[in-house]
Amino acid sequence: MSNKTAPQRGRQALLIFTDLDGTLLDHYSYSFEAAQLALEVLERLKIPWIPNTSKTLAELQPLRIQLDHSGPFVVENGAAIYIPLDHPLARFASSDETGGYAVHRFGKLRSELLAVLEPLRSRYCFTGFSELSPSSLSQLTGLTRVQAQQALQREYSEPLHWRDTDTALVDMRLEMAESGLQLLRGGRFVHLMGKHDKADALRWLAGQMDEVTTVALGDGENDIAMLRAADIPVIIRSPVHPPIQLPDRADALVTAGLGPVGWSEAVLKILSTYDSKAVADARLKE
Repeated sequence: MSNKTAPQRGRQALLIFTDLDGTLLDHYSYSFEAAQLALEVLERLKIPWIPNTSKTLAELQPLRIQLDHSGPFVVENGAAIYIPLDHPLARFASSDETGGYAVHRFGKLRSELLAVLEPLRSRYCFTGFSELSPSSLSQLTGLTRVQAQQALQREYSEPLHWRDTDTALVDMRLEMAESGLQLLRGGRFVHLMGKHDKADALRWLAGQMDEVTTVALGDGENDIAMLRAADIPVIIRSPVHPPIQLPDRADALVTAGLGPVGWSEAVLKILSTYDSKAVADARLKE
């Protein structure tokens, strides 16, 4: 891990927020196998970790089962926090209940986004998820047809397969800002969404808890606000673009490994300052 070492935080409780695609999940295979050891140590130490992702609720449901994750999670780039109804934080959610979750929302509805987007299709070169079939999205991403169908079930955002110039993206961002919207570049797509980001969810969840040290891990532009808001920001190296920059956070950790390899590297390093014996014991059992 470059340049810095994980800061000593004593025994103050940790709360970990993580991006998924390209971070905890491999960019190409979507596997989290390389992060399994770190996940097991988090479980052993009862340290909560919260997916904070551009993925949809439909995508997160089966993925959380695979990851053995049972706590709160954040969908569509900070648009909404879903909290299991039996979780202590559920009583603080201010929106509504759905499918066994209390929901705290920050985002605009997708129908509002599509109405603003429609007149711009003739002036910019992009393809929105609303135009894609599951099979075409599978070809773009490597997702299975079922996974692609889940990714298309969006409620608060519209990802765009951007095929125009970077200059055009700047121009469209300015137009969207006039409508109270924003465009954020993720690992694969540019996301049209309301004026919210992953940091809103981090701050809200951390604010409902006793004092905690927040850790955030991410690899894309849409993770920058979350990383800036965290006590310990971790930049995960990507196989497809240079590490993102946090010029105002000289304390940011930058992993040597890519994706889930770097994720495990960073989490275990941070946890070793929290409980070095648990990490050492886990390594011995590998």
